[in-house]
Amino acid sequence: MSLRYFDYYYQLEEKLRIEEPLMAQAGNWIAQQIVLGGRLQIFASRTLSGVAFEFWEQLPELVPGILIENPASGIYETLEGAGQAIINQISSKPEDIFLLLSNEGRNPAIIELAQWIKEQGHTLIIVTGFDLSRSIKSQHSSGLRLFEFADLVLDNHAKLHDAVLTLPELDPAICGTASVATMFLLQQVLYFTAAQLIR
Repeated sequence: MSLRYFDYYYQLEEKLRIEEPLMAQAGNWIAQQIVLGGRLQIFASRTLSGVAFEFWEQLPELVPGILIENPASGIYETLEGAGQAIINQISSKPEDIFLLLSNEGRNPAIIELAQWIKEQGHTLIIVTGFDLSRSIKSQHSSGLRLFEFADLVLDNHAKLHDAVLTLPELDPAICGTASVATMFLLQQVLYFTAAQLIR
C-alpha cells in the first residue's frame, strides 16, 4: 500500500518552501517588535486552535507570547458581533504584533478582531488558505476576508473542509493538511525570529 498522504505532503512541502522570503520577513518583524518591548499575540479559529496552543506553549523565553482564547471554544465565531468577546479580553501595547490563524478567513469573529488590530495600528501576520479564502464569500456583512487586513500572508494551502485524499466508494474526501502545514510555517518563522534576536 502506498503512503498517499506522505506523497501528498511531500508535494505540499515544496509549495511551503517557496514562502521562505515571507517566513523570514515575518520572523524579522516579530523580532523587531520584541526588541522594542512588544509581544507576539496569537489567536486561531476553532479548527487551528490546537496548533495555536501548541505553538504558544513551545515559545522560548526570548519570544514573549500571549495566546488569545477563543470564547466558548469558538462555537460563536460564525456570528457577527462575536469578535467583541475576543477583543474584550485583549490587553495590548503599541509594540505588540499579532498572528491570526484561519484556514478560510471568512468568519465574522476573526474578521472583527483583525479590523480592531489594524485600527489600533498593530502589524498583523496571518496564516490562511490563500486560494481557498479568495474563492469563498465572507460571512461578515462587510464582505471582507481575513487576508484583506493582513500586512503579511502565509499560505498553508488549505482546501475546502481540509480534506485532500479520496478513496473509491468513500465520499467525502478525507485527510487534512492545514494543521501540519500551519505548524511547519510557524516553526520556521520562530526559527527566523530567534535567529534575529540572538544576533
